[in-house]
Amino acid sequence: MSAIGFDSCFYERLNHYSKSLNRILLASEGKITEARDEDWLHTLQLVRSLSVDADDSLGASSVAACLVVEAPSLMSWPDILSALERRNVDDGFRKWLFTLAWSLDEQRTATLTRMRQGNA
Repeated sequence: MSAIGFDSCFYERLNHYSKSLNRILLASEGKITEARDEDWLHTLQLVRSLSVDADDSLGASSVAACLVVEAPSLMSWPDILSALERRNVDDGFRKWLFTLAWSLDEQRTATLTRMRQGNA
């Protein structure tokens, strides 16, 4: 697979997780009525991939591997995962998820830049 092909596929994967996370953040602030079930599932897979209990989802693991996120303490992982499973994200977890969303967006931008430079 060419570098452009790889980046294109990877961009789609980043975009997929980013959109799911953004819908969850909007729903948790009451700005949309609710996030879809798959949004919660995808975000849970991504967060599990970042946690000590790494998820075995290839898509989530590959995205998690490229993210630069200040991880919460080991004590916080079970609480964050539990909040996502309950679909109840409070202000503390929302702040961490916003940091994760920024990291996803930065990686999407970097990947899109590589793709554009490869097509120039």
